[in-house]
Amino acid sequence: MKISVIRPALIAFALLLGSGAAQAADIGSSKNFGVGLEFGHGPGLSIKYDFAPNHAVQFGISAFDYGEYRLNNGSYYYGYAYGYGGLLVHGDYLNTRAALYQSRAFDLPWYWGGGLDLGAGSGDAAFAVHGNLGLAMQFQPLPIDVFLEWTPRLWVVNFVQFHPFDLNAGVRFWF
Repeated sequence: MKISVIRPALIAFALLLGSGAAQAADIGSSKNFGVGLEFGHGPGLSIKYDFAPNHAVQFGISAFDYGEYRLNNGSYYYGYAYGYGGLLVHGDYLNTRAALYQSRAFDLPWYWGGGLDLGAGSGDAAFAVHGNLGLAMQFQPLPIDVFLEWTPRLWVVNFVQFHPFDLNAGVRFWF
């Protein structure tokens, strides 16, 4: 009895998914606003808006381990607080280039750009300028992308510190 109910439900689900995928593929190029989650300094919200072909702005707000900068023997070093007590807000301009790979299932466009960060926590605030080099996996039948970004940052607190190996990754749903 259960098998006879499951089979029609699976067929209906497949038909519904197929019609939704066809509709998403038809209107996929008009979807230019993405919202999702990012994981870089910490978990957070990612928002991206494609305002023109090959041009986008991206914003994010994340909880992150701000830690604190300490002075020891005349030089500063960063001491982690080991907890997400800080907040990082960033904004980027991005220029999207041609896809490195295209198929019916997904595209792999790459992009570059830069932006500004504002970090706050532990009673301090910091400002950063950063570059951005990224790769996105844009699924064709679904309005979803997964991204990975290399984001080297130059932090300015009451001194300057360069973080050359910052990474950011996430997933977004497109409207």
